[in-house]
Amino acid sequence: MKKNILVVEDEIVTAMDIKEALLEFGFNVIGVATNIKKALKLLEENSCDLALLDITLKNGDDGITLSETITKNYDIPFVFLTANDKYTTIERAIKNEPYGYIIKPFKDAELKATVELALKKFSDKKELTTKLEDSQKHYVALEKNIKENSESSQKRFKTLKFGYVFDKENRKLFLEDAEINLNQKEIKLFEILIKNENCVVANDAIEDYLYDGELVGEGALRGVLFRLRQKINKNLISNHSKMGYKIETKTV
Repeated sequence: MKKNILVVEDEIVTAMDIKEALLEFGFNVIGVATNIKKALKLLEENSCDLALLDITLKNGDDGITLSETITKNYDIPFVFLTANDKYTTIERAIKNEPYGYIIKPFKDAELKATVELALKKFSDKKELTTKLEDSQKHYVALEKNIKENSESSQKRFKTLKFGYVFDKENRKLFLEDAEINLNQKEIKLFEILIKNENCVVANDAIEDYLYDGELVGEGALRGVLFRLRQKINKNLISNHSKMGYKIETKTV
């Protein structure tokens, strides 16, 4: 598809030469404007891929001022044309980030190369911007996913002291990567103590949970704890003045 180019040049002969050259190069010229008002009208009425802007226009118009309006309202690149090679003019023009700068008079080959390079640079910039936006969206989604997984993981796994981790969902105890084989009473003991972490759980409450409210002998709970302590660090579950037990959790 042919690229549409706007030519803003107040020297009619030069403007016609530029237009003819661009047509020969295979571009489409949407119009030639000699002032800012007409240039903006052409931009409003046509699709445009690039603007060639003469810096010094008649009647006080200025191509650099026009470039600021284009940057603000149109997502297209622009190239400056000028017969003024003074450093101050070039410096002022460069501040507006043109995609090219041609000193008049110039050869057709120079015009062609500058226009094609400007279009390529703009296309590459757009592609990079799109990739960066996609990467940013991916990063935000990934960050959200990690946060959700982390929150889910914190709800599912309880980190205990001495390197133990209890999987509340699957009702399993791990030391590092090794699972510790627990029976149902031992699992239930971990559940009630973790549910009431940082608190001493009374013996009666523990027995009621382990045995579903059935009456049991005095030594039943002590027996469960004795067998459990053969499998784990004996300090993981602490006895508090024979009133109850507390599990030692670790703050993550």
